[in-house]
Amino acid sequence: MIRHKYWIAFVLLGSLLAGCSASDEAGESDGSPSGVVSKGDLTLSYGVDKLTENRHIYDNDKVDSVTSFYVTITDDNLTSEHPLTWSKLNSIQYPVDNTDDKKVNVLVQEGDESGIISSVGKLGYGEDHANAEISLRGKSSLNSNQKSYKIKLFDDAGVWRNQTSINLLKHEFDFTRVRNRLSFDYFKMIPNMTSYHMQFVHLYVKDLTSGAKAPAFTDYGLYEQIEQPNKRFLRSHGLDPNGQLYKAENFEFYRYPEKLKKADDPAYNKDLFETVISVEGNNDHEKLLQMLDEMNNLSLDFDEVFDRHFDRDNYLTWMASNILMDNIDTITQNFLLYSPQNGNKFYFIPWDYDGGWGFNEFDHTGKPGEARAPWMRGISNYWETTLASRFFKNPDNVKQLEDKVDELRKIITPAQTKSFLDSYRSTVYPYVSKQPDLTYLPGKLSQYDQELDRIAGLSEVNAELFKKQLQLPMPFFMGEVAHQGSTFTFHWDASYDLQGDDLTYHFMVAKEPAFAHPIEERKNEKSSTVLLEGLGKGRYFWKVVAQDSQGNVMPSFDIYEDTEGMKNYGVREFYVD
Repeated sequence: MIRHKYWIAFVLLGSLLAGCSASDEAGESDGSPSGVVSKGDLTLSYGVDKLTENRHIYDNDKVDSVTSFYVTITDDNLTSEHPLTWSKLNSIQYPVDNTDDKKVNVLVQEGDESGIISSVGKLGYGEDHANAEISLRGKSSLNSNQKSYKIKLFDDAGVWRNQTSINLLKHEFDFTRVRNRLSFDYFKMIPNMTSYHMQFVHLYVKDLTSGAKAPAFTDYGLYEQIEQPNKRFLRSHGLDPNGQLYKAENFEFYRYPEKLKKADDPAYNKDLFETVISVEGNNDHEKLLQMLDEMNNLSLDFDEVFDRHFDRDNYLTWMASNILMDNIDTITQNFLLYSPQNGNKFYFIPWDYDGGWGFNEFDHTGKPGEARAPWMRGISNYWETTLASRFFKNPDNVKQLEDKVDELRKIITPAQTKSFLDSYRSTVYPYVSKQPDLTYLPGKLSQYDQELDRIAGLSEVNAELFKKQLQLPMPFFMGEVAHQGSTFTFHWDASYDLQGDDLTYHFMVAKEPAFAHPIEERKNEKSSTVLLEGLGKGRYFWKVVAQDSQGNVMPSFDIYEDTEGMKNYGVREFYVD
């Protein structure tokens, strides 16, 4: 397969902006797609091979409460082995610079709007020195003006709500600041899936590394706290704390033999391993590697491999949820894989949904053609991965996904979404409508309610667009242009049609990426290779679009972005020297 990463940058830009245990009561709605589902109305009976969390842990979660944290950046950071100021930490903009040593000691204290609460049982009570360390979190969010943070409590600091890691997410690129919360409140209602404890947080920071004589607490605005998926998370959710838990970093379900090795292999390198998938649980990787070996063995029946290593309903539920919530940045990241220690199957656990619910269209208001590439919806969005491209070549599996989307439409409804959004607004709006959050709000405050209204109806829109997308050919990758003598060879991977329609290709070469005046054009090509003779020296562009017998078209995964930021889909450049 020909593979490139040009298109992934676009996916990441669009983003700017966890189990087997005893049965638990939750469930499915009997209502119509337009009805509001009550968690009390949901009744499920999971089998022992389903992802079953203890959903009573959410009983005390409230959408209308805000916890205040007072974080003091202690002055011992100036004299530590690696001195670092709060200002210097917050100047980091790129993941390559956000190394493990980039963190500062802090004193974290719980309070309310009137100040720090000095009472037994509150985090930081009676403390005079640092009780935690804080670092920046996220990848694309590092480039934001308002950073997101991860606080790790020291061992002697105790726990906060049974957590030792406190993630504080700003979601600066999300105009509403609630897309993530909306998604995980839904996951609390969806069968064979997990969610997280979440809490709105008002953050205040006092910086003793600034050099100011009498620094005061500065208002950092509203944050969202979300539970950290780790062994403690597994235990508190009624899952197996001794199980395997991996977080996808750049994971396409290939074997990656040079990076993914057993922990007892002399050549094992944890840092290299975690460039693909990070380890959050058990360090025994044999189960993961066996799954990948079999998944990438083309001589094995894929459905047998899949059902041996995955729970079919859990995967379909995860896929259908992504489709209805429109979270397209879940191809190679933003999900976890969990497997109980004595189980054989992996389960998908969701993570990071602030780029869902029509985020791309809001981010490209007035330029709908630039909001997403043609393949960024439904099955085609995942076609690059081994798992999706092999699984959905079986028409029965496509039908099962269609059925799962229809099933979840009874839970993820416009009325339920509106109910959630209404419940958040009274808490969130007072913060986003004032400083400091108002300064960096990526939209006019007067349009806030309009955006909430738009989001409310998107699940039905997404369901219908998913069905239409099934008719399109699948995307593919274009290769490097090869030449020998005066002959130039253009090759690309074959597209695929879920309905089995015949496919042909539209091939073009031009001197500019818009192809207004192609110098070579071939329609109805049946081969995935074209030979050209006698191209003169210079810079060229080439483009390939697949077309089925019904006239549906799909460009390649490749993207060429010009100096004006215009994205040209299905285009690569090459030079003739």
